[in-house]
Amino acid sequence: MSGAEGIVAAGATHVGRVRAHNEDNHLIDTDNQVFIVADGMGGHAAGEVASAIACKRVHESWIEIAMERHRAAYAAHGDADARRALFQAVREGVMNAHFHIVEQATRDEMKRGMGTTFTGLLVAGGDAVFAHAGDSRAYLLRDGIAIQLSEDHTVLARLRAAGVEETDPGEPARSGSARHRWRGVLTNALGIGDVTRVATFAVPMYSGDRFVLCSDGITEYIGEAELAEIVLKAASPALAANRLVDRAVDLGGGDNATAVVVKVVEAGETVVPPDQRDRDAEAVARCALFEPLSPQERLRALRITTPREIKPGRELSAMALGDRVAYVVLDGEVVLADGEKVGPSGIVYASALVDGTTQVRDTAATSELSRLLVIRRNDFHELAEEESDLGVKLYAVLASIMARD
Repeated sequence: MSGAEGIVAAGATHVGRVRAHNEDNHLIDTDNQVFIVADGMGGHAAGEVASAIACKRVHESWIEIAMERHRAAYAAHGDADARRALFQAVREGVMNAHFHIVEQATRDEMKRGMGTTFTGLLVAGGDAVFAHAGDSRAYLLRDGIAIQLSEDHTVLARLRAAGVEETDPGEPARSGSARHRWRGVLTNALGIGDVTRVATFAVPMYSGDRFVLCSDGITEYIGEAELAEIVLKAASPALAANRLVDRAVDLGGGDNATAVVVKVVEAGETVVPPDQRDRDAEAVARCALFEPLSPQERLRALRITTPREIKPGRELSAMALGDRVAYVVLDGEVVLADGEKVGPSGIVYASALVDGTTQVRDTAATSELSRLLVIRRNDFHELAEEESDLGVKLYAVLASIMARD
């Protein structure tokens, strides 16, 4: 089962009280561990065509033999090449759906302007791997709380990133509020424009975890706290999904409402033990490069990192994986040339991530067995280009780190 001993899932959808037809689509494939929610737009039934294309095309791509090989390699090794290949294949599957929607809209005048949001999950190794475009959402429920994993691709989200906030982001938007007016204005979706942005990230799975994929017909009415309460009290994913949809309809039902609930009954063994993953996550959260980022941004940034274990006394090479690299210390200790010691959460060779850097001024070596995250310069720049908002933040943080050095 590719990284989990048992996963159960269920979905529910409702047209709501206002719309004439349901433009949402969802897909559940527990055998292949693929789960999708797509919220179409376009009217004249075109929206439901776009969301159906997204579900069908991505599902076909994600269960191909080639993808199975990528998932198996990721589960077995989790190295830079396996991770890069898997994430690229995941994005390509979504992009193929995007181009197919664009093509269909070009051929049929009645479908001009159709598009869809997309939030999908597939299991690889011990991780849930996500692909996302638009304002449908992915949540993780763990330790009694719900955490929004995806980031809304909306004007409101951009305003919030700029420091403009009308209400508590943990509460649902209500019709008529300023926040509600901007909330549904998408900046990214499948089928809209020649280029779309597919955010990809991975989350380690633990036994008892629940993931919720849902359209904005759910999140318009249900905040994180209530979502967690509904899902955690439900005896099964089926009951949880139905109760989320029923609650959204009861509160107004102004849009189609769709929810898919995925429960990890028992997570399989992984290369990294759970307690070590917790320590690693804490070290990353405290790292100067990642600390200013939101949890969602941190997840997206971490996809370019590769874990590595270095034996005591080994010099850290300024070149690795065919490129200049920086290192984030997860565990252990690194000693710089001037004798300064860098422990967990510290970053070594930060300047290597800057274009034009030809050499690293200092050298560093491990003083004990150390686990590090490796960040290649090319991967850093590629991430910044693909996700410009995140790139601006990362470059600003990097400049601040280098100024202190």
